[in-house]
Amino acid sequence: MSVSRRSLLTGAIALGVAQLLTGCQTAPDQRLLVKFLRDAVPPPMLGEFRRFLGRRVSLDFSPEPQLADLFEALVRWQHQETEISDNGWGWLPWGRSPQIPHLSLLGHSWLSRAIEAELIQPLNSQAWQNWDNLPDDPIPWRDLARQGDRLWGAPYRWGTTAIVYRKDKFARLGWTPQDWSDLWREEVRGRVALLDSPREVIGLTLKKLGYSYNHDSPQDVPELLAELQTLQQQLLFYSSTAFQQPLLRGDVWVAQGYSRDILAIPQYGQQLAAVVPKSGTALWADYWVRPAGATVQGLGDRWIDFCWQPRIAQQLSLLGFAASPQVLGTAQADLPEALRKDPVLLPEGDRLQRSEFIDLDLGDASLNQYRQIWQQLRRGE
Repeated sequence: MSVSRRSLLTGAIALGVAQLLTGCQTAPDQRLLVKFLRDAVPPPMLGEFRRFLGRRVSLDFSPEPQLADLFEALVRWQHQETEISDNGWGWLPWGRSPQIPHLSLLGHSWLSRAIEAELIQPLNSQAWQNWDNLPDDPIPWRDLARQGDRLWGAPYRWGTTAIVYRKDKFARLGWTPQDWSDLWREEVRGRVALLDSPREVIGLTLKKLGYSYNHDSPQDVPELLAELQTLQQQLLFYSSTAFQQPLLRGDVWVAQGYSRDILAIPQYGQQLAAVVPKSGTALWADYWVRPAGATVQGLGDRWIDFCWQPRIAQQLSLLGFAASPQVLGTAQADLPEALRKDPVLLPEGDRLQRSEFIDLDLGDASLNQYRQIWQQLRRGE
């Protein structure tokens, strides 16, 4: 390489590094990079956030199709940080990769694994003005993502496992599903779809029998397997993703599904209705978490706090297919009618009191029992 070309290349590299350094120095809090689940952040909320801040910022919100993709991204970012550190690149401006977001959405069922694998870093609730306004009943929101004295997630939205059904089919039957026990009725034989999940299917059957979704010794429930076998005879299929089209075609009349998926079906409220079972159900929640390699900056904390503002929480609940934790602490009379009267988006209080998050930390002995029962059921034994 000629001297002149080498000089030009060296100068270009120096200029690029200088520009990167300048950008990092002058505007570290002018850009918010966020990974989230598709449809979890209604677009109007971003415009509201810009107006709330009252200054120009770059909001880089990038969606992923599945919660599993968000967890896998946390693993990837951690490896990226490890490689940077091991190769001694930390002195470069790209040592902390700009591709690692300041915040990411993460589902409740993934949270304990993310903490154990050190994929996320603790949050500081003192940075949020609205934290103390989150309700403790019927769901203890400020404690759900806490381990010891550390807080690992900021609750963003929540929902349930619900029953969705065809309104026209049940109008002819003269009744509508109200509880898990209705899935065993002869009138719906061969017209039922259930989630392809042992904890959900065994859990709903335990609820029907008066037990917890998280019963730690399911093999000690003498009637459980027989009830599951009878329920399986009611089924058209198991699927966690493909129940919607058969439901709309009329092949399936009633299905178990996650409320966020049910509410996102365009025909919900027209052809389809849904209900949270009387005996209680499984809860789910999504949290904002900070990846282990992410920069701590104030814009991320302002976004978290912004999401809990009463008006914004209601907007999220109406547009985002899931409810904000904040609405549970709001008087019914102060909520919009569309939110107040939706039995899936905001179930009756006693149904929530009987509901619970699926406990993934039951212990190996208990979890093995669930797996063995599921295998025995699916093998037709």
